[in-house]
Amino acid sequence: MAFKRTNPGEKTVRMLQVEARLGRSLEEDYREYYLDKGWGQKRLADRWGVKRNVVFESSARNRSRSWIEMLHLPVRRAQDLPAPAPRAMPACEACTDNSVPLERAHWLESNKGGPASPDNIVLLCPNCHKKLDQLADPVTIERVRSALLFKAATRLLGTKGSTAEQLLLLCRRILSARNGT
Repeated sequence: MAFKRTNPGEKTVRMLQVEARLGRSLEEDYREYYLDKGWGQKRLADRWGVKRNVVFESSARNRSRSWIEMLHLPVRRAQDLPAPAPRAMPACEACTDNSVPLERAHWLESNKGGPASPDNIVLLCPNCHKKLDQLADPVTIERVRSALLFKAATRLLGTKGSTAEQLLLLCRRILSARNGT
């Protein structure tokens, strides 16, 4: 079977089959889902039941044209998409500084058997981490203790089936650690 080139603006048999299945024109569907709703190329091609490259990629090598090119549809460019909102850096859980990379600090030191669980880890700036571990700064210890209690209580109370006893045990463990300082 010889390759039959489609005239500009004319739809292929396959395009007409997809339109019949969708109950609307490819142009309408393309504008609604790809341009207006922001669907990705693969998702739109899956909706149409064809491979992504059939819809979006022309090839000079084998002289194939994409459906987008054949139908003269506008191409969505990166500048057409809204810019992603800048992500805020997480803040130190002791001093709320968010200008430096944070370190994972153990409340109950790992060399004393402290687990690497979320209930025992806080994110601290390097200064607060040093104040907590090496300097035993009472202000930093109290700030970290309150941050841990708040995090643990929020997580536990949001968990279905949690009990008051679990909360009490967790609070006792956090409060009793670093008592000597």
